Amino acid sequence: MDPISIDRRRASRPDSSSRRTRLRLRDLCDEVLASYRVATGSDPLSPAERDDARELLRQVTPSVPTPRR
Repeated sequence: MDPISIDRRRASRPDSSSRRTRLRLRDLCDEVLASYRVATGSDPLSPAERDDARELLRQVTPSVPTPRR
């Protein structure tokens, strides 16, 4: 019997298509967990996540003066 040959370079490094697939799987998992949290009455965002999102919005949105009333 011939021994099984393994190409170690190919086995140790995932190809780019599997990396893209894993990112999509991660997004799907995040979506499922958020749906579960909403369904059980939990807030889908933690206070830290909410603060991070507000800070990000401050950085990416232009400063708009508020109208006077």
